Amino acid sequence: MEHDRRTLSVLDPPQRPLPIFEAPPPYLPPQPAGRQPAVRQPGRWRTAAVAVAFLVGGASGGLVAGLVDGRSSAETPAATASAPGSGTIAEPQDIQAILAKVEPAVVTIRTQLASQGRFFVASGAGTGVVLSPDGEVLTNAHVVQGATSIEVTLSGESRARRADLVGIDSSNDLALLKIRNGSDLPTAELGASGDLRVGDDVVAIGNALALHGGLTVTDGIVSAVNRTISDRTIHLEGLIQTDAAINSGNSGGPLVNAAGQVVGINTVVAGDAQNIGFAIAIDRAKPVIDQLRAGLNR
Repeated sequence: MEHDRRTLSVLDPPQRPLPIFEAPPPYLPPQPAGRQPAVRQPGRWRTAAVAVAFLVGGASGGLVAGLVDGRSSAETPAATASAPGSGTIAEPQDIQAILAKVEPAVVTIRTQLASQGRFFVASGAGTGVVLSPDGEVLTNAHVVQGATSIEVTLSGESRARRADLVGIDSSNDLALLKIRNGSDLPTAELGASGDLRVGDDVVAIGNALALHGGLTVTDGIVSAVNRTISDRTIHLEGLIQTDAAINSGNSGGPLVNAAGQVVGINTVVAGDAQNIGFAIAIDRAKPVIDQLRAGLNR
């Protein structure tokens, strides 16, 4: 049977929005007159006949093709609201209360890859969630993969802090960082993604498009649960589908329920659709976090 193919895009840009399937251009320092380094042409980075690409912008992440469930949409299993949803956000003030609880524990991430000669420095951006007062940060593997330096900026701070990679699990697209000399940092509360019902309200928080001036906040609902995306390089199961707008730079950021608890880690968005995004369910992430703390590297 022919696969129903979709276009998905990963969530972490450098300094500007990126076209789908196009890798970010390198940063080029000012050059002396008459000496201009060659720049890769976007066409060399394009992927033909692909279905899924992670929302990553920055050379630390890659473009990933894939399938949504490997089946037609008619065959895709979607959860039904067998019980009333417990995640209702009734008023705008509810979202502000959620932000007051969660936003202090959300960080922006900047990565840098090794320079190529004197002129090429590749950088990327993403989002992370602080798990412990001493500075453990959960994010996507594709945000920090291959990075030679990692910096995080806490909400409300203007100065970035250096962070180190503790463990990475590319197969589950999760990574754990440790902020250097971290102490008394605000932390996020992890919820139970298994309690989610289709129709529950959720909020996405992240470093969308790496815009200056603070984090971006969007709201939506749980559109489906237990989604699967797969291609020749990655296979993710049990994903939460949401219509909360997520964009390049949101990778590794939290999907939050009405109680202000993290229920997912935003990872992928459908590029040929409207408001179809996916988050790694936090129940699936919890056992991986323990392995990352032990220095998992795969």
